[in-house]
Amino acid sequence: MNSSSSVKRILVLAANPQGTNPLSLHKEVEGIKKALQSAKKRENLSKSVSFEIEERWAIGAEQISRAILDFKPNIIHFSGHGAGAKGLCFEDENGNLQFVTGDRLRGLLGLFAANIECVLLNACYSDEQGAEFAEHINYVVGMKDSVLDATAIKFAGEFYYALAAYDARYCPGTPVEFAFEFACKAIKVENLTGDSIPILRRKLQPTSQNQVTAVNSRPMNNVNNDIIKYSGRVKSIICKRLTNDWQDLADYFDIQLHEREGFRSGRQAHGVWEWLEQRNRLAELESALNDIGRDDLVEELKKN
Repeated sequence: MNSSSSVKRILVLAANPQGTNPLSLHKEVEGIKKALQSAKKRENLSKSVSFEIEERWAIGAEQISRAILDFKPNIIHFSGHGAGAKGLCFEDENGNLQFVTGDRLRGLLGLFAANIECVLLNACYSDEQGAEFAEHINYVVGMKDSVLDATAIKFAGEFYYALAAYDARYCPGTPVEFAFEFACKAIKVENLTGDSIPILRRKLQPTSQNQVTAVNSRPMNNVNNDIIKYSGRVKSIICKRLTNDWQDLADYFDIQLHEREGFRSGRQAHGVWEWLEQRNRLAELESALNDIGRDDLVEELKKN
């Protein structure tokens, strides 16, 4: 691992209360571990990110906050049952079913939102909670319907394999966006039921923090549905004059370090522009340039 490497910490919260249908949760978690290890062994993949995983079994609602505080995860993975508006299914002190609504957990996740990058709710009907969590968390994956055990296991394994194997020079989107798309396609390729059930929700930043957008299994297009096109001349002028300021723009859009490292040397500004193009976020460029004090470039955009 090089000096610029980072560690992503995954906290698995698993619950299969008494009286509910038995799920192969251990098989799911083992599949996640194998996927991470398999991706790590690929010599041609970036070594800039490694993963640690912590498991908490038969988890109860009162244990969640301490589990988060103790382990300090970047990703939270819930494995178990969901019941729509009733909430996620945890266990009480006797192992019996305990429903926990999204509203009860939303504030807790918001408290740690600076470090939690993604929450994956691998449970039936969990998108209702996902919509609430996405008010604070950048990426939340939930299920909009019931999902078969085999599908949930396969989706989880492929998601984390793609997350660990992500290479910004080759893979489109952000790591979570790419992993989500990859996992959805993997389910479909294997003819498993439910490839359209997973939903990715992304928090809108930086101006509409209480709005979220749901993304199904389709090309990455998560923030703004208005497709903005600029001429090649405008792109060339903007990128040339951003040579020394592209980091400020990358900070504004919260482009991750490993993504920036994938930009070609000397053409990082072009890399930022193309990052925005891939996500249909060029509509936000004018506001971003204003924010970083480049009013001169805003005028260039208006000449398009």
